[in-house]
Amino acid sequence: MSDVHVAVEDFDHHSEEFAEHWREQYADLRERCPVARTSRHGGYAVVTRYDDVMRVLRDPATFACGRDLEFDGRRTGGVTVPVNPVRMGMMEMDPPESVAYRRVLAPRFSAKAIQEYRPRMAEIVSWTLDRVVESGRIDFVDDLANPLPALVSLDYFGLPLDKWEAYATALHKAAYREKGSARAVGELLTDLAGIVAERRRTAGERGDIVDRLLTAEIDGATMDDETVTEMLFMLLNGGIDTSTALIASMFRYLGENPDERARLAADPSLIPTAVDEMLRYFTPGTGVARTVMQPVELGGVQLQPGERVLLALGSANNDPDTFPEPDTIRLDRGNNSKHLAFGNGVHRCLGAFLAPAEMIVLLEEVLGRIPDYEIDSVAVLRYPTIPLINGYIAMPATFTPAERVLAGFDSQLPVRASAVRGGSSC
Repeated sequence: MSDVHVAVEDFDHHSEEFAEHWREQYADLRERCPVARTSRHGGYAVVTRYDDVMRVLRDPATFACGRDLEFDGRRTGGVTVPVNPVRMGMMEMDPPESVAYRRVLAPRFSAKAIQEYRPRMAEIVSWTLDRVVESGRIDFVDDLANPLPALVSLDYFGLPLDKWEAYATALHKAAYREKGSARAVGELLTDLAGIVAERRRTAGERGDIVDRLLTAEIDGATMDDETVTEMLFMLLNGGIDTSTALIASMFRYLGENPDERARLAADPSLIPTAVDEMLRYFTPGTGVARTVMQPVELGGVQLQPGERVLLALGSANNDPDTFPEPDTIRLDRGNNSKHLAFGNGVHRCLGAFLAPAEMIVLLEEVLGRIPDYEIDSVAVLRYPTIPLINGYIAMPATFTPAERVLAGFDSQLPVRASAVRGGSSC
């Protein structure tokens, strides 16, 4: 039994208490009230066991993602509790609409497409590390975890690379609700809309993901600029701060466990499995919401149409009935591919191949170039609340200085001139 006994009616995934004790709170709920109701944020049910979460994810007809659903004169819906101010593309649509949009993007996020992109990804990883490698100092958040996912995302989608810092900062601060972050996200959306309008004039010429969105047809018509902007915003949200959180968590764990770090450095073949285990254990996206569409029993609890449910992905990934000894990180865990960090079913995250590939390339590079890094644990700063993403604000470290590896390095340019446009179309 957990040391933190949750008063179910007061459970709040937006609270500082939850951010500090989420593992204990989830363990408590899994044991005594696996489908619990709380009155916070208009009321919602918290689903904590793996099998129950998986059942919801695989039943979009009963548990909907869509926004602006109406029940008894009130509107509700969406994939967050409470609802986000901006719709998150096909994440907040339901079949068959969501499936139609997914078909447009899915080929660009296939395992084959990501494998073809890996040389370019490795170049971006090297550039990011080259910026600091000679100094012997790094902040794993500001210097690595924040820039890298933004650079990879913008490059892969076909958006301007010189936007990486503004976009990464806006989404990073929005994740932990820093004051003024809503305005910064609004500015990002305005900027993104301007890029889409400009690209409309030459749609189809570059063959990247932006072009795919601009030229694809849904029900016989191309998407308007507003929809394309919304879809790109969804991709940026999914691709940036979740990866930022995992990178920081991953390097903190390896910094605190030098034997495990040495083990990975000595046997890089373990890295892909280790990344899956980190995704399971740390689960950067802590939960997603659904709306009940018809009466249903879940975990012995009767749910009614219009009720909101929060699927506690972080809890499901630490359910001992699915993952033996879940509180222990086992870099060679055999069944960790069952984790739900990317969700499951028709709404499984498009980045399920891109994000792990990014982590694998990054781990190989860091372990090879700055293997002796030491994190200043006193200066580590976590997000004060984790309603959406479980991440860090600061994580400074030192290491033995090393040499840059890219010829002609230019600190003003995100990457070298070579380019790969958005991966394969198959």
